[in-house]
Amino acid sequence: MRIPLSSLALLPLLACSQYNGPESVEYDPTGDRYFVSNTGDGTIKQRDQLGAVTAFASVSPSPYGLEILGDTLYACSGGSVKGYLLSTGALVANVNVGGAFLNGITTDGTYLYVTDFSDEKILRVDPAAGTFTTWVANTNGTPNGIAYDATNDLLAVAFWGGNAAVKTYDRTTAALGWSTVTGVGSIDGIAVDCLGNYLIASWSPDRITRFEPLVVSPLFVDLQVPGLNNPADIDFDAVHDVVCIPNSAANTVTLHSISCINAVPETNGTAPIELSPNPTDGLLWWKGSSRGNVPYTLTDAAGRAVRSGTWNTGVALDLGSLVPGVYTMSIALEDGSKTARQVVRR
Repeated sequence: MRIPLSSLALLPLLACSQYNGPESVEYDPTGDRYFVSNTGDGTIKQRDQLGAVTAFASVSPSPYGLEILGDTLYACSGGSVKGYLLSTGALVANVNVGGAFLNGITTDGTYLYVTDFSDEKILRVDPAAGTFTTWVANTNGTPNGIAYDATNDLLAVAFWGGNAAVKTYDRTTAALGWSTVTGVGSIDGIAVDCLGNYLIASWSPDRITRFEPLVVSPLFVDLQVPGLNNPADIDFDAVHDVVCIPNSAANTVTLHSISCINAVPETNGTAPIELSPNPTDGLLWWKGSSRGNVPYTLTDAAGRAVRSGTWNTGVALDLGSLVPGVYTMSIALEDGSKTARQVVRR
């Protein structure tokens, strides 16, 4: 179980007959497609940008959370984490972690992090070695969705139950950090959007809620996504700026467009910094600030810095040597604070 969120145009709902208990959606930027796990018939389906849905893999026990790492799609399946080759759907990994009910899954680019809903713990899986460790032995609550926040190098975990919590854990030490109660019940999924906000999908009420993490009193905003029915594990598609929401009780998947204005607000009243084009095939420009130099750091999906320095207006930053994927641009503002924006390298 899990969920995300959004705010602008609603893309067409996928036909009910194509899914059977859809639980998790994972966007594949390489294949420009969406994977959907189905708990009702034990399958993973793939949906292309034209709306065609086809079979990808059969999974037993039925698949729950999905996550792509490298050339493999990993799925929570009973007490195991199983991997399926993106190119063929062939089973290429099966790590039995002895879980009671593995539900949510995410990656920092090296490890997989998996929530055990029933045993109230978080496991860390090394898929290259085929090994695992208990990363958090007691979450003091029922963990459901999990997402890696690359900007802050944190694991964000959404919890089940009334007035459900979102808790963060330090990726290096697994120490509990910032947390908040959300005012909604039974959160199934969590994702990080293009502006660095957290998105959560709840069942009570059926809602996608957006809020800023790491602040004392977050403002919780209902994105008012129509047609939700027990929204489950979601993903954020940073190529198309779309939140992907499986409606587990309606056998539908909602693709909901979210506003990702390429603007970083300044504190001196001047025009905002704009990043374009985004997505980019190589060259990235910024404009709109009166300052000559902007300190920046560009990190990959694993939180590793791949570029840093100062960036001058009117001069393009060449990202052509980077592998395609989603990166985070962190820009220093004049007041000493930093703001982040996702950048997609096609």
